[in-house]
Amino acid sequence: MKLTVLIFSILAGVAFSIPVSSVTVEGNTYVSDSLIIRTLGISPGGVFAPSSLPQGVRDLFGLGYFTGIEVLADSTGGIADFTIVVSENPIMSNLVIENPGCLDEDDLVDTLAIFPGQTVSINDIDRGIDLIESLYADDNRHLATVTSHWNEPDAEGRRQLVFSCVEGPDVRVGEIAFSGNSAFSDRDLRSEMKTKQDSFWRSGKLKPAQFEEDLVLIEEHYHNNGYPDAVVTGTDRYLLTDNENHFHIDISVFEGPYQVFGDVSVSGNIEMADSLLISFSEIEQGEPYSMEDIDKTLEFLYSAYQDRGYFYAGVSLSMEPSAEADSIVNIHFAIQEGERAHIREVEIIGNTRTFDNVIRRQLTVIPGDLFRRSAMMRSIRNVYYLNYFNDVIPDFRPIDGSPDVDMILEVDEKPTGKFGVGANYSATEGFSGYVEVAETNLFGHGQNLGASYEFSKTVQNVKLSFTEPWFRDTPLTLGGELYHTTSSYTEYHRKRTGGSVIVGRPLPWIDFTSASIRYTLEKVNVFDITDDPDNYYYSLHDTDWPRWDSSVRISFTRDSQDRRVFPGEGSKNTVSMDLTGGFLGGDIGFQKYLFDSTWHVPVWWKFFLTLRGRMGTISGFGGETPPAYELFQLGGTGFFGVRGYGTREINAVDGYETVGGNTMLILSAEYRYRIIDQIQFAVFTDAGNTWESWSDMDLSSLNRGMGMGLRVEIPMLGVMGLDYAYGFDGPQPGWEPHFQMGASF
Repeated sequence: MKLTVLIFSILAGVAFSIPVSSVTVEGNTYVSDSLIIRTLGISPGGVFAPSSLPQGVRDLFGLGYFTGIEVLADSTGGIADFTIVVSENPIMSNLVIENPGCLDEDDLVDTLAIFPGQTVSINDIDRGIDLIESLYADDNRHLATVTSHWNEPDAEGRRQLVFSCVEGPDVRVGEIAFSGNSAFSDRDLRSEMKTKQDSFWRSGKLKPAQFEEDLVLIEEHYHNNGYPDAVVTGTDRYLLTDNENHFHIDISVFEGPYQVFGDVSVSGNIEMADSLLISFSEIEQGEPYSMEDIDKTLEFLYSAYQDRGYFYAGVSLSMEPSAEADSIVNIHFAIQEGERAHIREVEIIGNTRTFDNVIRRQLTVIPGDLFRRSAMMRSIRNVYYLNYFNDVIPDFRPIDGSPDVDMILEVDEKPTGKFGVGANYSATEGFSGYVEVAETNLFGHGQNLGASYEFSKTVQNVKLSFTEPWFRDTPLTLGGELYHTTSSYTEYHRKRTGGSVIVGRPLPWIDFTSASIRYTLEKVNVFDITDDPDNYYYSLHDTDWPRWDSSVRISFTRDSQDRRVFPGEGSKNTVSMDLTGGFLGGDIGFQKYLFDSTWHVPVWWKFFLTLRGRMGTISGFGGETPPAYELFQLGGTGFFGVRGYGTREINAVDGYETVGGNTMLILSAEYRYRIIDQIQFAVFTDAGNTWESWSDMDLSSLNRGMGMGLRVEIPMLGVMGLDYAYGFDGPQPGWEPHFQMGASF
């Protein structure tokens, strides 16, 4: 780039301004004279002030059309005549990539985004070279060189731009060595880095951005292990003399003195006692200095004050050597409490479909309340848990002349309707499927309306359901469903037609807990019963069909999961009691008790451990015994699923043959990796069995399965998953696929 401004010596003595007689432009072919003169700010008949010239030239360069600008002036006679000489950027006719090597020429041209007919500046070319070299580096061609040149202009004055490439060899990281380190070995420091040495199981790729992050990780490792002054002082890399396809990388560090924590003290606090504040500290006397522990302590202190209304509280950190030894550092936190803040207003933005009251009724923050951080976090969790939004972001607006604040809750709506056709597969059931139409946020009011049809070679199920989670804007859930189900098994066929109503409500005295009562009335008909008297299900002949089933289910649930789909923290525990027949009427009598407990534990980064246990028992009620089809049969997926086994494959043992059990136990563990919020990979193990009674339970007889799976949340469809598990203890141990769509895991 060339910038030359020549003002004849006579102008040097002009203090303020001089009249302009004429302005001429030279060197331009496609940029108009008028645009150049107007942008520079010098016009015939006007007045020229020398102080305005630098800005005018910068504006002219800013147009992006020129590689050089000269401004010449002749002020003979006290009137200036100006000549503007410009050198225009070339207009490109086409772009050519010479010797792209491992890179695709067409992809490069598209990526560079330099198009025919465009003026191309030196900056455009430099950016192009940097981009091509970075793409080579991504492919391990760190020694690649890229140059550029223009070919001769064509008849229209346009020129061909050529990038000439020399890709060089594929170079990996051969050695990473450190200097200046004595506290930690080279191996220890390398383990903190994401960049790894080339080996049989490591690619040895060198990514510049990642390498810069590695240097920060090395410093953080020192800062969290007793060396607060440690810094990376430099890096160097060169090719190994005995292997020019590998880099040797030197990283030099300055460790500084080793230090341990001494006393921890606070000052400026009125609201809370010293001992209480110090109890929040993660800093332990005599332990190595750790910036991570200091940051956690600061976070706890801020949270403690913000949970007591001190929105503007500040905490200042100071450190000083102990009088006992220079290696001991005392930590002091100076508190500035400020005034307490109240919430003046709660404003909700971003909800284009969901009504405000549907969101507000989930909030534990109410206008006029003292600001409490825990209440804010609980409110965010409650709104997010509705599963109506991709994200929920809080913000605050200060109020002039007042310590109070307005809380702003920004939500990002996501589709809540479902219309899908799904499929399942198991080796025993074969393919099955479903058709579902559902809306979990009907007209933005938070109501749930759905209709579904499920089918397989053994089950046909039609269901229509509706739920109002907040009846008349109170936390009372009302709902109901109508259904017709046909089950076809080798031993019998069964039809069930009926409906349910449900009433539920949170329990205010136990956090995250709710209770519900469901009443069900259905007509049950069993037919095509086996004629084999030695088969357990032959006993169904002893009953006059059809019969009426009148039952009540009472459930208690504590659900502290952080999200409905793919939770990573919290737990969900449900205990339920089903009473059928007896004082409820009907022709069938039994009582069933189920317990389901699921716990999610963050492990590190995007990894989570999920543990689940399910127990159940069934017995007679009202003088009746449970019908054979109500006994527990395990396998497949769902509540009674044990992966690695087919549906209904795991049974108890009776005098006839294997039949459903009166008790059951299933234990599961999953180690999950959250690829993104909507995709998870898991490895898992299940173990379960059924028995005739609790006294027969034998944990050594659990049927074990182990496998891996992938789950994807798909808008409008729900969750799709594929599990592939090996069953160790069946009659024929082997692999069993489990494919689901539209179901939750």
